[in-house]
Amino acid sequence: MLMYGWMKFVEIAPERYDWAVKFMTGGRIDQIKDRIADAVRPGDRVLDIGCGTGTLGLRCMKKGADFVGLDSSRYMLEQTQKYADTAGVGNRLTVVHDSVTQLRAHFADESFDVVTSTMALGEFPRDFLDFIMKECRRILKPGGRLLIADEVWPEKFFPRLAYQVGLVLLWIPQFLLLRRALFPIKDLRQIIVSAGFKVTGVTTWAASSFHLVEAEKELVAVSPQVVSPQTESAAVTPVMAYR
Repeated sequence: MLMYGWMKFVEIAPERYDWAVKFMTGGRIDQIKDRIADAVRPGDRVLDIGCGTGTLGLRCMKKGADFVGLDSSRYMLEQTQKYADTAGVGNRLTVVHDSVTQLRAHFADESFDVVTSTMALGEFPRDFLDFIMKECRRILKPGGRLLIADEVWPEKFFPRLAYQVGLVLLWIPQFLLLRRALFPIKDLRQIIVSAGFKVTGVTTWAASSFHLVEAEKELVAVSPQVVSPQTESAAVTPVMAYR
């Protein structure tokens, strides 16, 4: 609820960003980024949407991955580059200053092994999220992995009711910080599935609205081509391909 308000407040001062995010998440952000980095393999090309100061990128690059950090804040990208250079992995880093809605302007089809995002998508409405997830599928290679960590609406009735009460109580301070109301993502898992992914895991944390959803670019059956009368006796085997 107030999470994105704090993020907007601190993003112009990257030196405050990391401690503020740790405070907002009760330290869970490090666990989340460690879990995401565990899914990265040496040689992977990784895109982080809303990369912030690049702390996830450091974890990935130290494992031998090539990392692309996308963020709309140039302050964050400058800090990302500083962290990478200091750690001696700056040669594995590419930064892109733009919005997540502009993925098509920068990235070709099937150009990444992993696409990830942490605490960056909650400010978008549902139609934007549908578009973003489809773009993530487009730029992932066959078998590519998607890992999205964000605040979500609780699914069960009583936790959802308590969460709604909290939203009401904190609406005014949130609006004063943001000049707009921002809410957790509804149906994050379904949004990912609808974009053509197979969900392989969902991690939750006690007393937290954070979910980490892990998914893969889904295999679908492609119908065989129509055969001519001259070859109709030949056996035709269905082909599996990635959408």
